[in-house]
Amino acid sequence: MLNTNKVYISPQILAFRGKYAFLSNFYHAPILYQNHRYANNEAAFQAQKTIFVREQQQFYFAYLTNPAEAKRLGSKVTLRPDWNQVKMRYMYEICFAKFSQHPDLMQALLETGNAPLVEGNTWGDRYWGCVDGFGENHLGIILMDIREKLRLNQMDFSKMIMMVEGRC
Repeated sequence: MLNTNKVYISPQILAFRGKYAFLSNFYHAPILYQNHRYANNEAAFQAQKTIFVREQQQFYFAYLTNPAEAKRLGSKVTLRPDWNQVKMRYMYEICFAKFSQHPDLMQALLETGNAPLVEGNTWGDRYWGCVDGFGENHLGIILMDIREKLRLNQMDFSKMIMMVEGRC
């Protein structure tokens, strides 16, 4: 017998530009992270590269709002000795902060459904993203994990409301 069930496959999101610019760390979405305010995820992430407070302060919202400038300055800080061990955790926490602190961005992330998120780029970053289809895409993987956690959290919240209202 012929299977007539329809299978819908979400198209891949291959770049964090245009309609999907909100997924980029360069997107202007101020966050509070570790009790400091940053204009965007890029500034927050670059600040974590160093353990020296004076170097970290240059990334705070009051001093820096341009994500490209944050990236440039991040290449000049005194790199913390454990950076390779902790950078993934910081990226995850900073991305989670962005989407949990901005309900509109959280909703936009959830609306990407199950689409694979690929941080396609032309600047050669094969660690956080992909270039010409090749790369580790750690940023995309982090965002997909956050999306799933937010979706599950949203479902748990809905169940709780239904229980309180006696609909469950």
